[in-house]
Amino acid sequence: MRDRIGVAWKAWGVGPVFLLAYLMGSATAAPPVPTLAPSNTDAEEQVLVKIHARQFEPSKVTLHAGQKTRLVFQNQDAELHAFVPIGLFAGVSLNISGNGAPEFDHDGFKRVIIPSEGRAEILFVPERTGVYPFLCDMPGHEMRATIVVQ
Repeated sequence: MRDRIGVAWKAWGVGPVFLLAYLMGSATAAPPVPTLAPSNTDAEEQVLVKIHARQFEPSKVTLHAGQKTRLVFQNQDAELHAFVPIGLFAGVSLNISGNGAPEFDHDGFKRVIIPSEGRAEILFVPERTGVYPFLCDMPGHEMRATIVVQ
């Protein structure tokens, strides 16, 4: 019995030493990797496009390549409208919020339908410079505008 108590005492006495050494060793380990990508901490540019009287206002929007951007569409009309981009979001990751109804196909983001007095926000980083047209493809709507990425 005495041998068992001695062994237990030694194990108990040595156990905390190993635990303390382990904890101290892990304190010098590499810092944890951040969960957000560096681009997520960059300042955000917000661009507002109003939809009024079956027109996009402004009709030409300028964005900056490599800049995190929140593109906001605000429908001020009493009817549904859509934002249909051509080429701008090819291969680009994005996040869509608001009360619009986004649609996707096998190529990615296709369009977002925005209800009356509704709003759609698209958060992304434009990667390629160029001129990108967009339109409303609702029947009878002849609404067109342009996004320029510099």
